[in-house]
Amino acid sequence: MARAVRNDGGFAETVRKFEADPVRARSSRRLRRFRAVQTREIMHAGLWVGVIALLLIGLVGLRVSLMYKNIQFNELVRQKNTLTVENDQLSSDVSALSSPARIEQIAEGPLGMVPAGKIQYLYINPVDNRLYADLEPQGAAPGSNGRTAPP
Repeated sequence: MARAVRNDGGFAETVRKFEADPVRARSSRRLRRFRAVQTREIMHAGLWVGVIALLLIGLVGLRVSLMYKNIQFNELVRQKNTLTVENDQLSSDVSALSSPARIEQIAEGPLGMVPAGKIQYLYINPVDNRLYADLEPQGAAPGSNGRTAPP
């Protein structure tokens, strides 16, 4: 079976020759250590760049979320103001529609009612079970609601 030959441009042979010389081998070990340290530093720097990038993306996300919440808040304030104006309008409509003069006008007009005459109060004496009518209380001005005891 044929072995696969790697075409590395003679690099492996150069490394073997370089490592065969003890002085070059020491510098080669130093070079490898230096490159390992350099690689670790690059990896740490890459890690920090990634962490900072994630934090910045998170901040942008928070800003966008805050902006949407502000938009929702402004819409709710606008809706509250609209409902307050509508509530004030409806309150004034209720007070206008429930005025005594308007109710009396509707009662006398389309409903055909007539105003009541004099108010009459009836009293029952518990002792003799007789019924007394109090048309105008004694000692009171006409039209007042002052009461006197029945005779």
